[in-house]
Amino acid sequence: MSIFGLACIDMSAPKGPFAISVLLLPSPSVVVGDIMRDSNGVAAPVNLVAYDAHGAVIAGETPQIFITDSAPVAHLDANRILIGDKLGLVHLVGQIGSLQTTVVNVPITTAPARFRNVSALDTTASFPFVAGDSATSTEKSQFSVSLTGAGDSASQGFIVRYVLEHAPATATTAKSPAVYLANGSGKLSSVDTTDVTGAATHFLYVNSLSLADTALVAGTKTDSAVIEASTSYKGITVDAPQRFVIRITIHFGP
Repeated sequence: MSIFGLACIDMSAPKGPFAISVLLLPSPSVVVGDIMRDSNGVAAPVNLVAYDAHGAVIAGETPQIFITDSAPVAHLDANRILIGDKLGLVHLVGQIGSLQTTVVNVPITTAPARFRNVSALDTTASFPFVAGDSATSTEKSQFSVSLTGAGDSASQGFIVRYVLEHAPATATTAKSPAVYLANGSGKLSSVDTTDVTGAATHFLYVNSLSLADTALVAGTKTDSAVIEASTSYKGITVDAPQRFVIRITIHFGP
């Protein structure tokens, strides 16, 4: 997953780039015995971009990528493609000219084989949301998946993608969606990354004031949100996508 940002600025350097990006990783992790791949499963290098003082990309700058570990669990080939040698964590830093990035940690992990819904949610569960003023009208519920490999070992650093397949409609007068996917801080997001335990947790948010269905808002009707979660390795979906059905019931008061 590529991440853009200014990592280092050298105000005094008369030549070379004015700034460089953070390390651009095709994937958050590498499977042991395999190479770093992009979201399509294609081998891809760790990269770095240089910018001039006006923010324009400088072509022709060759980045250098270094592993800072004394006993690394991975190595880089001549094309800056990271190769996983054994389970663990590898530390990378990038440089163009005199500018250097901060260190980035990349897990060397287990090949995924099993993708499961480990949330307490099921198709009959009810998740009430409080209706009221704008300060209390939005509530969230979390749902989780687990990604593991051989021997139930955790597969860390895999991107999980979510699709909101069905949700109650948003009122035409609303300024924001009534039902949406987001991270724990409420920022709109349809992706997550598995952690050191192989788990990924995401959230469904409901703003009752933005719902179009007046019966649902009044608490005389229930509806559901349907979410599909999936992940892939080498461009192929792992196991089977997981489906969450969260019943939405609006009630008043605590």
